[in-house]
Amino acid sequence: MNENAFDPTAWARLEGPSPMPGVEDRTEDRFSAWWDDAASARIGVVGSPNSTERMSADILMDKTKESLVGEWVAIPFMQDGVDTLTVGQIMSVEMRNDLLEGTTARSVVSRLGKVPASASEDLYRAEIQVTATFARSSKEHSGAVLPSMMGTVPPSGTPVCLVDNAFIERLFAKQTDDLFFLGTAYSGAKGRRILLPTWVRHFRSGGGGAGDTYHMGIFGKTGSGKSVLAKLLLLGFARHPETSVFVLDPQGEFSRDAWNLPSSDEGFRLKWGEVAEKHFGKRLILVPLRNLVLDSWDLFKDVIGQAVLFQWLGYPRGEKRALAAELLSVHLQKGGFALRELANREAFDEVGKAVCDENFVRRIYATSESATAKLQQAVGYWEVPSMKEDLWRAWSSMASLFDDKRPGTVSVSALVEEVVTGGKVVVVNLSREGLEAGTSIAAGSRNILWNEEIQGMLILRLLSSLRERGEIAYLKGKRLNTMVILDEAHRFIPRGTLDGQKEAIRDLLVEASRETRKYGIGWLLVSQTLASLHQEVVSQLRVLLVGYGLNTGSELQALRELSGGDQRAVSIYQRFPDPHAALEPSYREYNFMLLGPISPLAFSGQPLFLSAFTDPHSFLFANGLEGGSSEPA
Repeated sequence: MNENAFDPTAWARLEGPSPMPGVEDRTEDRFSAWWDDAASARIGVVGSPNSTERMSADILMDKTKESLVGEWVAIPFMQDGVDTLTVGQIMSVEMRNDLLEGTTARSVVSRLGKVPASASEDLYRAEIQVTATFARSSKEHSGAVLPSMMGTVPPSGTPVCLVDNAFIERLFAKQTDDLFFLGTAYSGAKGRRILLPTWVRHFRSGGGGAGDTYHMGIFGKTGSGKSVLAKLLLLGFARHPETSVFVLDPQGEFSRDAWNLPSSDEGFRLKWGEVAEKHFGKRLILVPLRNLVLDSWDLFKDVIGQAVLFQWLGYPRGEKRALAAELLSVHLQKGGFALRELANREAFDEVGKAVCDENFVRRIYATSESATAKLQQAVGYWEVPSMKEDLWRAWSSMASLFDDKRPGTVSVSALVEEVVTGGKVVVVNLSREGLEAGTSIAAGSRNILWNEEIQGMLILRLLSSLRERGEIAYLKGKRLNTMVILDEAHRFIPRGTLDGQKEAIRDLLVEASRETRKYGIGWLLVSQTLASLHQEVVSQLRVLLVGYGLNTGSELQALRELSGGDQRAVSIYQRFPDPHAALEPSYREYNFMLLGPISPLAFSGQPLFLSAFTDPHSFLFANGLEGGSSEPA
């Protein structure tokens, strides 16, 4: 017999007192401190090899038929004479049968077509990623559970136990008010999934505060549940009394769902606006684009350059049109017109006088032939009633953006002031729906000019005003407490070469990602892509939530880099099912990989896995908001 082979008869010599004093004391006798029923919680024992980052567990035979990947487990032990508990997630399960590893054994199996009973001793081993360690303080310090560090490894044979909701409640009993639940821990065992505790903290110190400003990002393919998760996070921030939430809503998604209007979140009908008002006392301000008033002559020059007025007059884009816009702005201001008066017929008549004036045209065109042609074209339009009426409609649709006399309107600067004064949720609907196309916006009235350039100008003005307001507060020794949610962020912060308005918006957002943390302004970016987002902005994100769909090519590579090259974590992400491949809508799951300090179960930042709530009632119940408004799926 090989002298190095294991002799089963020697097992008896390993029984009896532990060769490591205190092992029994730190396991069996202390189980009741952590679990109500330690026997039913146990799924295995610490195996070998192990480290302070990853551990292995030998799974008990009666637990080998259970789905364990993704499950949370805890291991109690003693460290420095203190009751200690390390928590981790099962990343993989491996089965080994040493008797079948040899060629001879495989040959026997291939002939018999089955494994002989004498060779059926399969050994199951789970690999556990350690994510957090806790220690119980002394009785003099109330016996509270405090974060700790795993400075040694529990000995082999130490019990490994499943974590359940009762365990989580007991472990974080002192932090109950700070926790917010976005869903359950992702695992294959749906019937026993635990609520995954998360932090959604405001930016100041004190109760529920992080004491610092941070940026977040939600990424995933269309239909991955990004919007659902973003609205849950919105409410997580809204629950803090002094925190304001500012939503830039290019598709109208947040605006529609605030009061349960038809949206893309089929089956998840949460009236988040009503929840924010009823449970958190927030004032909800929904601003459609038609009610947003531009409030500077600089914006007028930008907007008139996009209007059809100069296009019809034959002024080409570029320097000619920019100069014409500058001259017209000066002319109207000298004429005593305020921005709010531009939509009046008198202002339009003054525009006609300007563009039909030879001196005006000659300042734009150097050659007399070109100037004469443009002058004749302008005069021709103004002298023909039908053409003049077309120009009036074009002018009024543009000028209405500056008319604060319309009912329900608010200027950009006034709206930003509403945001930063605290305790509000402000949503700006920048979509075409925000115009209610075809509906008059004032008595007898005009439709508003709309295109992507105008949307970009509004976004740029809103962001500039917000940053300026934050800088003013900072210079006065104060900090804001505002989370800005930007949906469809990939449209505004892409990599690559841009020009004009798009470049200005991206540059501002890149600068804001670096600078606004000191102002107390955080960003939550919602994007369909990770790889094509500007790299500097991604590098500033402290917390990332990555949903289904970024599992090929450059997207997967970007995810690998952000997860620190943790291939086991990436493998779990790649196993996420497509939500829309479910047999029925009610079976859909919105799974996310979480990176960064978002959960007390991973305060060192290891990747976690979340199944976001797909039922509004479950979300409301988990967060103690049972009376919140929602519609059945």
